[in-house]
Amino acid sequence: MERSPAVEALLPAWQAAEFIQPTLDCLSAQTHKDFAVCVSVDQCDDETFAICQRHAEFDKRFRVIQQERRLGYSGNCNFLLGQSKAEYVLFAFHDDILAPEYFEKLATALDAHPQAVLSYSDVDVTHADGGREHWVYTSLEGIASRVKRGDRVMMGRGLWWVPNRGLFRLAPARTIGGLKPHGAGEFAVDWPWLFRMSLLGEFVRVPETLCFKFYKPGSLSRGWRYSEEQFFEVAAARMRELWNSDLTSEEKLKLAVRLSEWMVAHQPQPRRPDSPRPKSLASSKAET
Repeated sequence: MERSPAVEALLPAWQAAEFIQPTLDCLSAQTHKDFAVCVSVDQCDDETFAICQRHAEFDKRFRVIQQERRLGYSGNCNFLLGQSKAEYVLFAFHDDILAPEYFEKLATALDAHPQAVLSYSDVDVTHADGGREHWVYTSLEGIASRVKRGDRVMMGRGLWWVPNRGLFRLAPARTIGGLKPHGAGEFAVDWPWLFRMSLLGEFVRVPETLCFKFYKPGSLSRGWRYSEEQFFEVAAARMRELWNSDLTSEEKLKLAVRLSEWMVAHQPQPRRPDSPRPKSLASSKAET
């Protein structure tokens, strides 16, 4: 029987021929002694699959799967979740470059914190126009209460999207049922998922910059409108995740009241087809 690796990187790839090779190279360069990489190439019309396949011939720790029909971002991620048998997994996005010690340091953090479900690092970001940002997410540090953790992720305090590229325990993550499209499609589909994960256990920050993100003009989140309607739908998706969680009725009520108040205040108003679209919510941001 084939032995399962301790860590597995799950790489959902699509139309990435121009930039995926450095991502594959950084995964091969990881210092962790026991890891594998599973690449799922969604149906596309460029050379992404061929590039990944050639790399897998060079590095036998890689396996590459080509999808025969279009799955979309969330469908591709969910397919990968179903493929893995590792204890720890992460989504390795094809516009991210990971430091060689990324797997090793994040796995060590999870080993040292059995109450945690996810570990993550700080992120250096380069936008398509050359602009730079440094993402540090500290809102959950030292928070043992699942209600307090849930509240902070649910309400979008801090850079909530940073842990989305972190290393997480596969077993509890599977209880969530994957990433779920909602009334606004795949807009911020990672937000309800991370919210539900925060109810399962702590998030541990490794206070080092180990992930380097390079946005491309075609990156998924760069095409979103960030409208009030979209944010309302993703809030409704978080509410569904809350009610499907294993929190007590009292805990659910505390969080539901908070989220319901936001939804009532930001409920999209009916508008004529020729009227201008509402502005995005200034206090919120989403990224995938």
